[in-house]
Amino acid sequence: MIKHLRRADGIVALALTALAVLPATADDNFRPVSFPSLSLSAPRSFGADFYVDDRDRDPQGIDVFDVGFRFRFQLGERTELFSDLIVDRAVALPEAPAIPSSPRDLIFAGASRSIPNAFVGEHPYVDKRGDARVDAFIPGTATIGVARTLRREGLALGLSAALAIPMARSLHALQSGAGSGSVDATFAGLAFSDFLGGKAHGRAAFTLAGPGSFPDRSFSVAGSAVQITEAHIGIGHRLDLGVAWIRTISDTLAAAIELRARKEFVGEERIDAVSPVDASLGVHKRLGRFSASATLLRHFRALPSGERRANPLAGGIDLSNVSPNARNAFLEANGLGAVAGQLRDRAHTVVVGLSTTSLPEGAVRIDPTYNIRSEHNLGYIFTVTFRP
Repeated sequence: MIKHLRRADGIVALALTALAVLPATADDNFRPVSFPSLSLSAPRSFGADFYVDDRDRDPQGIDVFDVGFRFRFQLGERTELFSDLIVDRAVALPEAPAIPSSPRDLIFAGASRSIPNAFVGEHPYVDKRGDARVDAFIPGTATIGVARTLRREGLALGLSAALAIPMARSLHALQSGAGSGSVDATFAGLAFSDFLGGKAHGRAAFTLAGPGSFPDRSFSVAGSAVQITEAHIGIGHRLDLGVAWIRTISDTLAAAIELRARKEFVGEERIDAVSPVDASLGVHKRLGRFSASATLLRHFRALPSGERRANPLAGGIDLSNVSPNARNAFLEANGLGAVAGQLRDRAHTVVVGLSTTSLPEGAVRIDPTYNIRSEHNLGYIFTVTFRP
């Protein structure tokens, strides 16, 4: 592993050296592909991107495949309007999550307690019940925003604000990985400057994340009495830092190095939260009014793949794949029948604190431990841009 990292560091160092000594040309048309940047375009200019973004993420080893469009319109000398539409999102899981995903109906034979969750931050409901195919056409979010340039000379500075609005809110779409189903608001500081013969872009953003559309529920059952508690599923606000250096090589060709780091602020509701650092190397090519880019991404700071960890639902009985009639009969036979009429369709139903060994067909006793899945950690981004 250390040899591979040293080899990667050497490749990056060589790339930086080569780009620094190559002659540069003035071209501000090339922009970062992994994060929004400050624009210094002429007033009334317009740009449209078509992109494909594929990346792996842990702790569940999911593969996120996005197809989308980005639009930019320079309203005035200092104001840009922008949008980002993820029109097709496919999220694949190697296996069903060891800790059942939200929404969860947790049935306690006695007093309830907090059970933490584990998921990839922007996909809190994803599981094996959704569609993981590109041809299912599950949409993601529609982001609309505005950026304002505060200073243009030397180190250009600006601010931006954006709303990410879910285009799909059904539980089926969210279990397919569409998102959280709630609106996120992002505020960012932007910077742009000449640097080592190229163009440097910087962004520091903070996202106020919505709570999600479907909370977890806990049912404490004592005879015919049922106490219901709703719990936040653990979606955290996010800090997002990005830097990019784009070096033009000729009038129509440029190379780019980009770094992006994320930190999600989570509480006791979450375990296995990841703070990824993505490094990418890309090539941009202009073809008349069109330009194209190809970027290879490497995800660092991944969790240790294969590591075994304690399952907070160890010993629980997962009834999610049991027919409603068989489930209700099982609950009734074990003194929990009072909760049967209050369970939600398509929610993961887990009984906690019941020691019976007689389980209905489709029920599973949750193992005491589970494996972290953090594989490949590679990705790519392809874009095609049009500027009339």
